[in-house]
Amino acid sequence: MSDLISLWKPEPDLVTHQALGKSLEECGELSKILARCLIQGVNEVEPITLALNKQELLKEIADVYAATTWLLEVLDDKLDEERVKRKLEGFRRWDKMLTE
Repeated sequence: MSDLISLWKPEPDLVTHQALGKSLEECGELSKILARCLIQGVNEVEPITLALNKQELLKEIADVYAATTWLLEVLDDKLDEERVKRKLEGFRRWDKMLTE
């Protein structure tokens, strides 16, 4: 283990700071509905609000997509499409193994 300590400072660029924060917030909201879908079922209704879990899940996926798209714009960068392709191919192989 290293004894080195680095000085952490908040992201200094206001827009980058906000884009990072908004992406984090939206990911947290997605995590919440993902947990609800696991516990209650994707096609069930949240008992207090009567919101359809799948509908809420799709809303939060859209919000994360929008926030991360904005973050990429702010960072003036793009996704590693090859990585996306490899990950998606892996998920599809996993799906096939699960359903066999």
